[in-house]
Amino acid sequence: MDDCARLDLALTAYVDGELDAAHAVDLEAHMRQCAPCFERVALMRASRMSLRRTTSKRCPEALRVKLMTGMASERARKDAKDAVAETQPSLIQKRYVAGFAAAASVAFAVAGYQNHRATAGTVAEAPREPVQQGTLAAATMESLLDDLVAQHAQPLPPETTNPEDLPRFDPFVGVPVRRPQFQAQAFPVDFKGARVHTMRERRAALLQYTVRGGHRVTVYLFNSQAVPVQKAPILRPRMVRERPVYVGHISGYSVVAAERSGVGYALATDLSDEESTQLVLAAMQ
Repeated sequence: MDDCARLDLALTAYVDGELDAAHAVDLEAHMRQCAPCFERVALMRASRMSLRRTTSKRCPEALRVKLMTGMASERARKDAKDAVAETQPSLIQKRYVAGFAAAASVAFAVAGYQNHRATAGTVAEAPREPVQQGTLAAATMESLLDDLVAQHAQPLPPETTNPEDLPRFDPFVGVPVRRPQFQAQAFPVDFKGARVHTMRERRAALLQYTVRGGHRVTVYLFNSQAVPVQKAPILRPRMVRERPVYVGHISGYSVVAAERSGVGYALATDLSDEESTQLVLAAMQ
């Protein structure tokens, strides 16, 4: 049995975040060499993201009012019929009369609303606009941040703890991968390890650190030309030291992103927004 067939059953568990760490490492090592499996995982994740972000459509207000009015009127008619039926015999049981009347009321309301929609030119639906490139970029950046937080919340073991190994990640990520030194920080930052991480349509270098008090810091380094940092609607833009920085919260974690010379930096921590911002700025030094 080849590797693809052996790992096939693990793909769904991996995408759902249910695969144990040891098997996840094995699977990701395989995907770095196997384009079909990499594309399958990207497609599965994109499908789940689309379903998760789909919102249900509400009933049009005009139709809702017609239905509620019809049902209220029918209840009033039924109450009146019940009062009369107590003194007059009926050949048809009252429950059937009420049921048929209620169904007819709803049917007339729906038909009336549809006829109104068909004949009223002023309420015609506007044509749908095609999906713009900026929308796709925003969805990709948002997916990257969701993935960053998921990896921070449930970290997998690093592939290497030697920072000298990071340059070998370059071909997979598409940008130079170097260890951020965080030299501008007033508190120590310890490098714990790194790995190449497959994230939906792209790959990123995932770097793990700890700071004072045992706080963990997870950093993504990625190609910001392919995934523009500024296309992240869930983050707020700020100017810090004359640099644009994007700050926000996802699942209770502080998330900060920035870009320099085509390299994107995204960072997740449980520190304050100010400390996270200082960290990402120091990482770009």
